[in-house]
Amino acid sequence: MPINKTTKQNLLQAITNEKDKIVIPDIIPQDQELRNAYQIARILDQYLPDYFRRVNKPLTLTEIEQKIDQILLKFKQEVLFALSQEKDKFRKEIQENKTTFKNIFEFAGCENLYLSNLYTRFISENMGHKLEDIAGIVNNVFLPDKELDITIKGIDLIIFHEEKIKYTQLKTKKDTLTGSQSSRSINELKIHPFSIFAVALDMGNSWTINKASCEKYQIERLAGESFWSLLNLDYNLILNKLAKTIREIDKELY
Repeated sequence: MPINKTTKQNLLQAITNEKDKIVIPDIIPQDQELRNAYQIARILDQYLPDYFRRVNKPLTLTEIEQKIDQILLKFKQEVLFALSQEKDKFRKEIQENKTTFKNIFEFAGCENLYLSNLYTRFISENMGHKLEDIAGIVNNVFLPDKELDITIKGIDLIIFHEEKIKYTQLKTKKDTLTGSQSSRSINELKIHPFSIFAVALDMGNSWTINKASCEKYQIERLAGESFWSLLNLDYNLILNKLAKTIREIDKELY
């Protein structure tokens, strides 16, 4: 839920004035970005509950659908524009007398095979940002990078649930992380009193974030329905609208 200019100025002023007064406990790793994240978050802990209570006006189903549709339309337009440029680039380069090639698909002039990996990678990355945007339409979610133009390392959104401020890292599916990335996510989340490792789509082979570490540091793991229900959003509605958009993109690309 977007904040107004006055609220933004007040929060940024509070961070500027109070950040260095926050005592950093020994549990926080010797990582300046994490230590900075801890201090900023503890200031937001003080101010965000009142903000969330003030904006506690739920959206209607019609308003929710309209906002989701707007986000997914932007997603489709961005993807098709960017990937059409990549297609034009490939077609232009294939006409040149090249002597070096990135792979056998480029050498063979196989447009779809050459571009397929780029397509899925770009679409997946853009989709991740748009899923964050969808989460941000409700009044119990705060996106620090968008609302305050600040980065809290490892935190994509802040959720107000059961009178608690929950710092949340959002991925697209369960098996997104590698082993080293899992350890990093744990370090980024364990510094907060309440934290969530969430995946927007209940998909993937299995969780790649360490279950034992999550339990040790009381990090919630939420996937699909259990995540979106925390925001009072319909997972199936989002899933079906997203699938429809993906099919439209696929039809345009191929």
